[in-house]
Amino acid sequence: MPDSGSRPERISIHTELGRTQSLAACREAFARMGGGRGPALFLGLGPCPWRLPDFLAQAWDECFYVECPACESQMPARWREGIPAHFRPVPPRDVLERGWAGPVFFYEPGLKHFPSFWGPLWAKIRLDDLRSRSPRIPPSAASAARVILPGTPRGLLVAELARAFTEAGFTATVMDPSRTLEEVPELLSQGRPDLFFSINFQGLDAYGRVHHLLRAAGVAVAAWCVDNPFHLVSGLRAPFWKDMPLFVTDDWFLAPLAGHGAVRAMHLPLAAGQRFFEPGPEPLPEAASGLTDRVVFVGRSEFPGRRGFFAGCQPPADLAALAGEMIETGGRPHFGWWVDRLGLTGLWPGNEVRTAGCGADEAGRAHRIAVLSRLSGTGRLTVFGDDRWAEALPGLDCRGPLDYYGALPAVYAASGVSLNVTGLLLPHGLTQRHFDVWAAGGLLMSDDTPGLALFPEDLRRETVFSRPDAAPALANRLLAERGLGRDLSRAWRAEILARHTYGTRAAEVLNRLELCRAVT
Repeated sequence: MPDSGSRPERISIHTELGRTQSLAACREAFARMGGGRGPALFLGLGPCPWRLPDFLAQAWDECFYVECPACESQMPARWREGIPAHFRPVPPRDVLERGWAGPVFFYEPGLKHFPSFWGPLWAKIRLDDLRSRSPRIPPSAASAARVILPGTPRGLLVAELARAFTEAGFTATVMDPSRTLEEVPELLSQGRPDLFFSINFQGLDAYGRVHHLLRAAGVAVAAWCVDNPFHLVSGLRAPFWKDMPLFVTDDWFLAPLAGHGAVRAMHLPLAAGQRFFEPGPEPLPEAASGLTDRVVFVGRSEFPGRRGFFAGCQPPADLAALAGEMIETGGRPHFGWWVDRLGLTGLWPGNEVRTAGCGADEAGRAHRIAVLSRLSGTGRLTVFGDDRWAEALPGLDCRGPLDYYGALPAVYAASGVSLNVTGLLLPHGLTQRHFDVWAAGGLLMSDDTPGLALFPEDLRRETVFSRPDAAPALANRLLAERGLGRDLSRAWRAEILARHTYGTRAAEVLNRLELCRAVT
């Protein structure tokens, strides 16, 4: 056995995701959990197992350990020889089923190296430790129907879903997504929620610790991928997402996700929030005057954080040029097109998928500019957005951004026609405009995205254009034929109210998750 006082040699391993990683050998790499007088358990031995007895405040004739097989198989002979003679292996299933009565020393780097193996074990010990120190939960608190929504009160769809789940009979609690790892244990000490529903994986850390802790407590954990799901999972460092119920707004992704191991991917489109159906408390802003005879576009020139997300991504110039030609003739060089043209066969793990996304996003921006430039030429276009629109289209009537949770419904209702140009990051995607404009009593014209198949054909055929140069003719027709516009607005509003509210989406989530539980 190596001398316990000697300088440890560096040992490197290949992690679960195939990365090379050196193993930390310091005492601080081990976190102590649990208590009691029983023998100690080491979850992971680290690179220097002969040093582990020094970590114990008292000596035991016998200690136990669990080691990850994928890690153990990469260890050199000196590592095996260095395991103290009084350390005995224990099957991980014994710990998962019964816990541990004594102190537990957890090798924390293991959670990042082999998260699928160590995540459930860490969660079991962490939850048992929490329960041992928490007062008994009153039955009423334990049985309350609760949904946890990680996000901020004005964050993406948080207010809409909180209202929808509340109307479905649940108590909806909004939790700061940056603090879930600290706050979920306290949450569990107050009783078990029914559902942790994450929008775009907010509140779920990259290595799955929050997910495993909630699942160990019996909480259903699901995510709704409102944006491109492969962009979202590119930031995750563990495959826990593959076992989660995943809802996606674009059904194109169902097959690719299944091909990457996702076992519960389901289609759940966007919808309209209830406030868009209600008389708006916000008055029409001064900047929104004179819109009755105009085509109005409301939107950012790029999504927040775009440049950092796509840093280092350079789609080939020849593909970008081909994408531009396709757009002019009504083609859709969407995310899937870029994946195929770049020859990408694996979309996770790694960031290679972002190059395809960058190409699709740039093509989507080119598509919007192509449509906006045609409509700007008619002299009847108004844009509410950032200054970059005016930089791209000199002379554009750009009136600054609008607050989504402010006067937007009133602007939609006051506009002659609202414009939608669907981005290309979602091949069959829809946008909030496809729901919100109609709910607010407005009139929408849109590019002919495949996602519109969600709606009746007799409604959508009157409101779509196939090429950028066809947009002005449709806009002029809708502005001229006021009776047609009113009829379309009433019919579309009735369709959205009947089938496409966040209340209906929340009900579908709850029904789908009950089916998932029945299967498992």
